[in-house]
Amino acid sequence: MLIRLEPWSLLARTHDLRSMSEGFRSVGFEDKAVETMLVTGGLIVLCLTLVFIGRYFRRFERLKSYNSPPELFRELCRVHRLDWSSRRLLKRLAAEWEMTSPALLFVEPERFNAARLPADWQPSANQLERIRQQLFETP
Repeated sequence: MLIRLEPWSLLARTHDLRSMSEGFRSVGFEDKAVETMLVTGGLIVLCLTLVFIGRYFRRFERLKSYNSPPELFRELCRVHRLDWSSRRLLKRLAAEWEMTSPALLFVEPERFNAARLPADWQPSANQLERIRQQLFETP
């Protein structure tokens, strides 16, 4: 049994196809204007809140107080781009000089003189000189 479809029979069925797609048609913008405005307003409020929170925390970061000697030492090492081995050496040097904080080494270049240190510091003399130059000599 062979069914033969004529081209005009498909055109006649467009009403059936149109009725099948009625559930998928979107509602116009005018019908959803209130919901659209509420969502847009909510997103704007959220974005503004995040911007103000970011500014608030950046303000406190600029006003950061360094009443903590270890925090001051970490920040000075970060600013001068010292690696971990240099930081450990500075802590050892501060302990050798019996300083209250290793951060004081950043204002006392004479403490890096290996000749004034005991003999066990001689293997670190080159690294101490490199750190002293990095901290106190301008490029």
